[in-house]
Amino acid sequence: MDPLHDEIALPMSQAALDAFRSLPHLFLANLTAPERVIALESFLHLDFASKGTKTPRELQILATIAVRSGKDLLVRSGTGSGKTIAMILPVLMMSPKSVAVTISPLRLIQDNHVTEFSKFGIPSIAINCYTPDDPSLWKSIKNHTMYRHYSVSPEQCGPYEGHIPRFAKLLHDPKWVKAVKLLQIDEAHFIATTGQAKGKEAAFRPAFSDLGERVRVHLPSSAVCTAYSASMPNRVCNLLMKTLRMEPTKTVKLELSTNRPNLIYATIPMIGSINNFTNLHFLFRQPFPANYLLPKSMIFLDDKKKAAKLARHLNSELSPALAAQEPFRHYHSSMSKHYLEDTVARFRETNGGVRCLIATESASNGFDIPNIRLIVLYGVPKTEYEKDQRGGRGGRDGLECLVLTIAESWAFENLAVTDPAHEPGKKEQRTEKAVIAAASSKKCRRKTLADHNDDNTPTGTLISTAITYSGRWCCDNHDDDFDISAFLPGPLPQPETSDSDAAPKRRRRRRRYRPVPLRQPLMSALEEWRQQVHASDPVAKDFPQSYILDSQSIVLLA
Repeated sequence: MDPLHDEIALPMSQAALDAFRSLPHLFLANLTAPERVIALESFLHLDFASKGTKTPRELQILATIAVRSGKDLLVRSGTGSGKTIAMILPVLMMSPKSVAVTISPLRLIQDNHVTEFSKFGIPSIAINCYTPDDPSLWKSIKNHTMYRHYSVSPEQCGPYEGHIPRFAKLLHDPKWVKAVKLLQIDEAHFIATTGQAKGKEAAFRPAFSDLGERVRVHLPSSAVCTAYSASMPNRVCNLLMKTLRMEPTKTVKLELSTNRPNLIYATIPMIGSINNFTNLHFLFRQPFPANYLLPKSMIFLDDKKKAAKLARHLNSELSPALAAQEPFRHYHSSMSKHYLEDTVARFRETNGGVRCLIATESASNGFDIPNIRLIVLYGVPKTEYEKDQRGGRGGRDGLECLVLTIAESWAFENLAVTDPAHEPGKKEQRTEKAVIAAASSKKCRRKTLADHNDDNTPTGTLISTAITYSGRWCCDNHDDDFDISAFLPGPLPQPETSDSDAAPKRRRRRRRYRPVPLRQPLMSALEEWRQQVHASDPVAKDFPQSYILDSQSIVLLA
């Protein structure tokens, strides 16, 4: 008999019992007796809530132990490592009269939280600018009669656009906050990336900068605060602890490697500018083979209008029958909820018609589609955090996925360093030097990413080491016959065959105006027409003629 694995007999499925007994002996030996009880209870609660389909991983157990022990918690782990279950488990184990608040940066993530928490029997609601202004709904929220979990955008927690949101008012209600036992910050790196001013630029989302003031100071002293992210180097950890008022002696750090061993990294130069869409013609074959299924892929860029334009362009390059299925679709936060849900549903289907999403930042966090084989960063991201998060959307089923950056010439050649006469444009000025250095670097790209994340995880930890890889290659900066064509449906574009964007620009044709002798007759005709309309229309005759067409407009038309 193993005393560490057979302490208590509790009713759970055989699969859960087997999973508990399979925990490494050393893992359990490092836990105290009360912590082992919490570990066992986590199996019991998750097994019951999932109807025997889920068992907790070591990371999720350790996170639950920290929360149940009243400790604040920082979790750094790679995308796809199970952070959502780590957030759900402590709520499952709380008193039915207690509630949890999760701060989420994006509506997509909030919707995912509502779906996932509800799936495990935790009634949840998203609180954002789209939450209905329904008195009965807000009465149930105020009285804690319907929901045990709130997924909230940070702007709803304090003054916003000249008014105080309803949720912010609840945070100032001592009776309401008394029930809040857990505050969770998902994608906590947003505090550093969007909540802080950068040089002369104000913070993009200043509500992230003072979550301690907006939320935590109003909660009971017994409430625990947790923060989760795949992008949490030491400098970000320090900022999070300061912002969220975490005391070092009462805070647990769980730092797993952020490395995704199945991702393969490569960077190629952009031909011409980002408007030269032939840069992406490798996403399909010409002629297109019959019954060929494009690999699942995502393209990330920063311009919503350009995303829609690119989708139209790529579809137009296909046969009419295939283009009608819209295998390339744009995806960004300005689209309707129906469009976004339909697009994701069709993209999620293994053999669905939508094969590639052309997305902006809204899909770079919390977007979980398992079988994506290619991620394209069309233009370098402005920060290493964005690069890490966008790449993390790929290969979530553990199989190979190429993360390909198509870098502008100023980044690929690092012109700020190599060309003394180079004058940086607006995007280059806003892009981190580390991103530009990485794009032009000949060093291992996985090692560069690990260094940025302060990830020096040694061998033998829970997930993997920081620089190991499981695919055929690590990245394109090793002398090991790296073959990028193994991941691409079509050939890469060559400079001599690219569109006119790479060719010399034509001189803009000057506007042609009507000859002066012909203008006066047209002006007279327009004035006569205006007078006739004014006299004959029963409504218009009560207003000045200029309401129909003013004199300046007549001159412009002529």
